[in-house]
Amino acid sequence: MAKLAHVLGLLSVLILVGIISSPVLAFSQPVLFFSPDVVESNTGEDVQVHLLMDSAPRGLSGYDLIISLDTPDIADITGIDLPKWTGLQDTQKQSESSYLIQGVDSDDRQQQGAQKIDLAHVKVHAKAPGYATISATPVMIDDDQKGRYESSPVAMTIIITGAGPVPIIPMST
Repeated sequence: MAKLAHVLGLLSVLILVGIISSPVLAFSQPVLFFSPDVVESNTGEDVQVHLLMDSAPRGLSGYDLIISLDTPDIADITGIDLPKWTGLQDTQKQSESSYLIQGVDSDDRQQQGAQKIDLAHVKVHAKAPGYATISATPVMIDDDQKGRYESSPVAMTIIITGAGPVPIIPMST
Protein backbone atom coordinates (compact mmCIF):
# COMPACT_ATOMS: atom_id res chain seq x y z
CA MET A 1 0.00 0.00 0.00
CA ALA A 2 2.84 2.37 0.81
CA LYS A 3 4.42 1.56 -2.56
CA LEU A 4 1.17 2.46 -4.37
CA ALA A 5 0.93 5.76 -2.48
CA HIS A 6 4.55 6.52 -3.41
CA VAL A 7 3.90 5.79 -7.12
CA LEU A 8 0.74 7.92 -7.12
CA GLY A 9 2.57 10.77 -5.39
CA LEU A 10 5.40 10.61 -7.94
CA LEU A 11 2.91 10.50 -10.80
CA SER A 12 1.11 13.55 -9.39
CA VAL A 13 4.38 15.49 -9.17
CA LEU A 14 5.26 14.59 -12.78
CA ILE A 15 1.84 15.71 -14.01
CA LEU A 16 2.12 18.98 -12.07
CA VAL A 17 5.62 19.67 -13.47
CA GLY A 18 4.33 18.93 -17.00
CA ILE A 19 1.45 21.34 -16.60
CA ILE A 20 3.63 24.11 -15.19
CA SER A 21 6.38 23.75 -17.78
CA SER A 22 4.16 23.36 -20.85
CA PRO A 23 3.85 26.47 -22.99
CA VAL A 24 0.49 28.13 -22.55
CA LEU A 25 -0.75 29.94 -25.65
CA ALA A 26 -3.64 32.03 -24.48
CA PHE A 27 -4.68 34.43 -27.21
CA SER A 28 -7.39 36.94 -26.69
CA GLN A 29 -10.01 37.19 -29.38
CA PRO A 30 -9.74 40.23 -31.64
CA VAL A 31 -12.24 43.05 -31.26
CA LEU A 32 -14.00 44.65 -34.22
CA PHE A 33 -14.66 48.39 -34.00
CA PHE A 34 -15.83 51.30 -36.13
CA SER A 35 -13.84 54.49 -36.41
CA PRO A 36 -15.43 56.79 -35.57
CA ASP A 37 -18.09 55.04 -33.50
CA VAL A 38 -20.47 58.04 -33.70
CA VAL A 39 -20.80 60.38 -36.69
CA GLU A 40 -22.85 63.54 -36.99
CA SER A 41 -24.10 64.51 -40.43
CA ASN A 42 -26.60 66.81 -42.07
CA THR A 43 -29.38 65.63 -44.33
CA GLY A 44 -28.03 65.20 -47.87
CA GLU A 45 -24.41 64.68 -46.83
CA ASP A 46 -22.21 61.64 -47.36
CA VAL A 47 -20.07 60.19 -44.58
CA GLN A 48 -17.59 57.36 -44.39
CA VAL A 49 -16.74 55.08 -41.47
CA HIS A 50 -14.00 52.51 -41.18
CA LEU A 51 -14.41 48.98 -39.85
CA LEU A 52 -11.25 47.73 -38.12
CA MET A 53 -10.03 44.74 -36.16
CA ASP A 54 -7.78 45.60 -33.20
CA SER A 55 -5.32 42.70 -33.65
CA ALA A 56 -4.64 39.35 -35.25
CA PRO A 57 -2.53 37.38 -32.75
CA ARG A 58 -2.47 34.34 -35.08
CA GLY A 59 -2.49 36.29 -38.35
CA LEU A 60 -5.48 36.81 -40.63
CA SER A 61 -6.20 34.75 -43.73
CA GLY A 62 -9.70 36.01 -44.53
CA TYR A 63 -13.11 37.12 -43.32
CA ASP A 64 -16.81 37.15 -44.12
CA LEU A 65 -18.86 39.86 -42.42
CA ILE A 66 -22.39 41.17 -42.73
CA ILE A 67 -22.67 44.97 -42.76
CA SER A 68 -26.19 46.24 -42.17
CA LEU A 69 -28.07 49.46 -41.58
CA ASP A 70 -31.10 49.43 -39.28
CA THR A 71 -33.07 52.39 -40.70
CA PRO A 72 -32.91 52.63 -44.50
CA ASP A 73 -35.49 55.45 -44.45
CA ILE A 74 -32.95 57.61 -42.54
CA ALA A 75 -29.74 56.69 -44.39
CA ASP A 76 -28.41 54.50 -47.22
CA ILE A 77 -25.23 52.50 -47.54
CA THR A 78 -23.97 53.80 -50.89
CA GLY A 79 -20.79 51.73 -51.09
CA ILE A 80 -18.38 49.46 -49.28
CA ASP A 81 -14.71 49.40 -50.22
CA LEU A 82 -12.40 46.65 -49.03
CA PRO A 83 -8.72 47.37 -48.38
CA LYS A 84 -6.02 46.70 -50.97
CA TRP A 85 -4.40 43.98 -48.85
CA THR A 86 -7.39 41.75 -49.64
CA GLY A 87 -6.19 40.23 -52.90
CA LEU A 88 -9.50 38.39 -53.29
CA GLN A 89 -12.61 40.33 -52.33
CA ASP A 90 -16.33 40.32 -52.89
CA THR A 91 -19.28 42.47 -51.80
CA GLN A 92 -22.80 41.07 -52.23
CA LYS A 93 -25.99 43.00 -51.54
CA GLN A 94 -28.21 40.77 -49.38
CA SER A 95 -31.16 43.15 -48.98
CA GLU A 96 -31.98 46.85 -49.24
CA SER A 97 -29.76 47.59 -46.24
CA SER A 98 -27.48 44.55 -45.76
CA TYR A 99 -24.26 43.42 -47.46
CA LEU A 100 -22.05 40.36 -47.18
CA ILE A 101 -18.39 41.32 -47.56
CA GLN A 102 -15.61 38.81 -48.08
CA GLY A 103 -11.86 39.44 -48.08
CA VAL A 104 -8.94 37.03 -48.43
CA ASP A 105 -5.31 37.84 -47.60
CA SER A 106 -3.93 36.10 -50.68
CA ASP A 107 -0.48 37.76 -50.35
CA ASP A 108 -0.08 37.00 -46.61
CA ARG A 109 0.13 40.68 -45.61
CA GLN A 110 -1.71 40.33 -42.27
CA GLN A 111 0.72 38.18 -40.35
CA GLN A 112 0.80 37.05 -36.74
CA GLY A 113 0.56 40.01 -34.36
CA ALA A 114 -0.84 42.50 -36.90
CA GLN A 115 -2.53 45.52 -35.27
CA LYS A 116 -5.42 47.82 -36.29
CA ILE A 117 -6.35 45.92 -39.42
CA ASP A 118 -8.53 47.77 -41.90
CA LEU A 119 -11.47 45.56 -42.98
CA ALA A 120 -13.86 47.92 -44.82
CA HIS A 121 -14.77 51.53 -45.59
CA VAL A 122 -18.53 52.01 -45.44
CA LYS A 123 -20.00 54.98 -47.32
CA VAL A 124 -23.34 56.29 -46.10
CA HIS A 125 -25.72 58.93 -47.46
CA ALA A 126 -27.84 60.82 -44.89
CA LYS A 127 -31.44 61.01 -46.15
CA ALA A 128 -33.54 62.36 -43.27
CA PRO A 129 -33.17 63.65 -39.71
CA GLY A 130 -32.86 60.94 -37.10
CA TYR A 131 -30.31 58.33 -36.20
CA ALA A 132 -29.17 55.16 -37.88
CA THR A 133 -27.08 52.25 -36.65
CA ILE A 134 -24.59 50.41 -38.81
CA SER A 135 -23.58 47.00 -37.53
CA ALA A 136 -20.92 44.49 -38.53
CA THR A 137 -21.63 40.85 -37.72
CA PRO A 138 -18.85 38.30 -38.20
CA VAL A 139 -19.81 35.22 -40.20
CA MET A 140 -16.24 33.92 -40.00
CA ILE A 141 -12.78 35.35 -39.43
CA ASP A 142 -10.00 32.85 -40.17
CA ASP A 143 -6.47 33.00 -38.81
CA ASP A 144 -3.28 31.85 -40.55
CA GLN A 145 -3.13 28.63 -38.51
CA LYS A 146 -6.30 27.09 -39.96
CA GLY A 147 -8.27 28.27 -36.94
CA ARG A 148 -11.04 30.77 -36.45
CA TYR A 149 -11.46 33.88 -34.33
CA GLU A 150 -14.69 34.35 -32.37
CA SER A 151 -15.30 38.09 -32.50
CA SER A 152 -18.51 39.75 -31.36
CA PRO A 153 -20.74 41.96 -33.51
CA VAL A 154 -20.12 45.70 -33.34
CA ALA A 155 -22.26 48.78 -34.09
CA MET A 156 -21.89 52.52 -34.61
CA THR A 157 -24.37 55.40 -34.75
CA ILE A 158 -24.94 58.14 -37.32
CA ILE A 159 -26.81 61.20 -36.04
CA ILE A 160 -28.46 63.08 -38.88
CA THR A 161 -29.63 66.61 -38.26
CA GLY A 162 -31.92 68.69 -40.45
CA ALA A 163 -34.93 70.89 -39.97
CA GLY A 164 -36.28 70.39 -36.47
CA PRO A 165 -34.84 69.22 -33.15
CA VAL A 166 -31.71 67.08 -32.85
CA PRO A 167 -32.74 63.44 -32.53
CA ILE A 168 -32.28 61.66 -29.21
CA ILE A 169 -30.11 58.55 -29.25
CA PRO A 170 -31.50 55.76 -27.10
CA MET A 171 -29.14 54.34 -24.49
CA SER A 172 -27.79 50.89 -25.37
CA THR A 173 -28.33 48.15 -22.83
